[in-house]
Amino acid sequence: MQTRDSQRVPSVSDLNFRQAVAAEIKARRGQIGISQEELAFRAGVHRTFIARLEVASTQPSLSVTFQLAQALTLPPEDLVKAVRQRIARSTNDTAALKQH
Repeated sequence: MQTRDSQRVPSVSDLNFRQAVAAEIKARRGQIGISQEELAFRAGVHRTFIARLEVASTQPSLSVTFQLAQALTLPPEDLVKAVRQRIARSTNDTAALKQH
């Protein structure tokens, strides 16, 4: 049986959020030179979750965000700030394209 949330169609902002998280996690993982498997091990999640996260098909809970930040050796607030900045850039880029 599906829950109401699993039937909800994501809004554009949900997609933008997932894409920003995906890009940031993948970029940070690349910067420190670890595999998805290693990040998953360090964060205490399954490797397939990291794979789904990096293709923007899922998003982390708040507690998993903290685990990912720790696994990526940065404070959680820095990870959240970086995702927020990616969303802002994406929103600004989209607005600029609409003006042309």
